[in-house]
Amino acid sequence: MSQKKRTLFYLVDGAHSEIMPELINQGLLPNIKKIIDEGTYRKATTCFPSTTGPAYLPFLTGHFPGTMDITGIRWFDKKEFKRTRWNKNAMRSYCGPEAAWFNTDMPTDKATLFELMGESYNLYNMITRNVPDEYDLGKKGKGLLYTRAHFWKRHHPIDLQGHQRIMEMLHSGKDFDFLFAVFPSVDWDSHYHHVRDPRTIEAYKIVDNSLGEVRELLEKKGWWEDTLFIMTSDHGLTPTTEHLDLGDWMTNQGLKSVYYPTIWKSNPKSAVMISGNSFGSIHLLNHEGDNVLREREIHTAMGESRLDSLTKEKAVDFAIYRGDEEQSYVVHNVDGKAVIRVKEDTFSYHPESADPLMLGNDLKAEGHREALEITFNSEYPDALYQIHQLFRSRRAGDIVVSARVGYDLRDFWEYPEHLGSHGSLHRSHMHVPLIYNQKGWHTHAARTADLFNSILKWKGIIPKSSEGEALY
Repeated sequence: MSQKKRTLFYLVDGAHSEIMPELINQGLLPNIKKIIDEGTYRKATTCFPSTTGPAYLPFLTGHFPGTMDITGIRWFDKKEFKRTRWNKNAMRSYCGPEAAWFNTDMPTDKATLFELMGESYNLYNMITRNVPDEYDLGKKGKGLLYTRAHFWKRHHPIDLQGHQRIMEMLHSGKDFDFLFAVFPSVDWDSHYHHVRDPRTIEAYKIVDNSLGEVRELLEKKGWWEDTLFIMTSDHGLTPTTEHLDLGDWMTNQGLKSVYYPTIWKSNPKSAVMISGNSFGSIHLLNHEGDNVLREREIHTAMGESRLDSLTKEKAVDFAIYRGDEEQSYVVHNVDGKAVIRVKEDTFSYHPESADPLMLGNDLKAEGHREALEITFNSEYPDALYQIHQLFRSRRAGDIVVSARVGYDLRDFWEYPEHLGSHGSLHRSHMHVPLIYNQKGWHTHAARTADLFNSILKWKGIIPKSSEGEALY
């Protein structure tokens, strides 16, 4: 019997915390159900923005996007942009060739699980710092395979090939300490079809079949008993029926915007970066200096009437920006404003003229774990801490827009058209399924960042720093 501690991590990109249980109860995912019967099913919260790439950071580094300075699948850095336009660090889109810079964009002092866990394998995940090519199972042929999937809307071959590469590695006689496998088709089929489209359901079933075959092989090797198996997602996803192009909106309001892919415009007055596509960051450029702006400065640069017009758009759930006080944040919707304040480790929420986060009344939490507990089942779970962590980075922008369910914030350049979106603070995007083959772990509210600590503890490693906590 093997005594080596291994971790097998299945990331089902875009798996929905309500749809997955439905499929399990319908008997469509028998191998996942077997894990739940032996272990645990629960919900966890992901991060803000709830979008692929940045939302991988919590479970692979123990830190959130603001801490890691990667504030979206697309981001903009006003300081670098104003220093010189010919600056590769001024803006980024990981939806293309610039994805290769994800690893070097991360802080060097924040280690990944691949760097901490020993013999570690990766499949279809862009965070590959210090992962040798022979341990990056999906690297060979990935570009062409992804391009075909994107334009032909045939995503399942990627998941099927990924599974085959896992099996080939295991059959080769190689061992592992950590194997992190991404299955992207649930996300893609949800974007391009519907969260309950038969093609999306089939993508869930491909993951289930993969788990069954991999588990069977690990059992034959005598490895399964000492393997920690985790399955989760980076975000939920909701159907999209209408689009508001936030970059065009800013341009039409007289604040000419640069945004991907039209990033070379003369004398821009703003920049707009969209992720998911229900998350948008606005960077105002029509002011002296290169600093991020606070409330009074935003009213001057954006104009109060424009800001009010933005919050009145049907696609906009609310806008968020830094308050004039240090570590204060204004949440502004069509009805009015509320203020979040963070003093030392105390989080408070005060509806001034409205309650955009729908928390009822004034709220105070001692520590970020209590802030999670008291908001976990709300419409916007973990919003207090997630807003705080995001605005640690200047790349978060001056104004962050969270879209209303059913809408997103990008239109003309999104081909094929997105019929599903994520990225917002809404619970449909923030709650993710969390499954592991263990019982008796803590039952308090969980974040995906807690998986980083839990995996390291399984291996007997204490992390130097983390925004998560072990779940047992």
